[in-house]
Amino acid sequence: MPNLKKLRLERVTPWMTNDDLIILTQGTENLVELSLLGCRLLNPDSLDIISKGWPGLISIHLEECGEITANGASSIFNCSALEDLLLRHNGHGIHGSFVVDAALKLPMLRRLSLDLCDACEGDFDIPSYSDRCFLSIVKIARCKFQKSSSKTEFLESRRRLVHKGTFVLVWNGKELVRTVVKERL
Repeated sequence: MPNLKKLRLERVTPWMTNDDLIILTQGTENLVELSLLGCRLLNPDSLDIISKGWPGLISIHLEECGEITANGASSIFNCSALEDLLLRHNGHGIHGSFVVDAALKLPMLRRLSLDLCDACEGDFDIPSYSDRCFLSIVKIARCKFQKSSSKTEFLESRRRLVHKGTFVLVWNGKELVRTVVKERL
């Protein structure tokens, strides 16, 4: 599939492993957008596989993908063409300086979405206006635990994370606009 440009596997491959990721990278080197949701067997090595297998990605969305960011997320900086990055519910290991580092190391990055539950230091530093490069939108979601009401509680944990609110930062060319949205974006 050398012509494949976008790959979205959302809640269809919960059993995906690093071996599966390696197989996917072979023959799809022209991929520019990757979205994985609910791949619970992935681990910190997965980010390295993604960044080495698809260094030309412009969009990466990884949500509820096991412990993929448990050891941080710095290997994602190898994808220097990234414009859009979403990392949510992937492991409690993203450093507080990640937003600043991403703005400096990913020159094309325009939108970044993170979750406080993945922050190993409990919060993220926000770059100053002059240090943000092209980064114009940062979304940082806050979560809370909610008791599961589904009938499949015996298959999943009784409590699951849900978004409580999202802190949105937008640089509009003149100033930084801060907004808190009470729903998930």
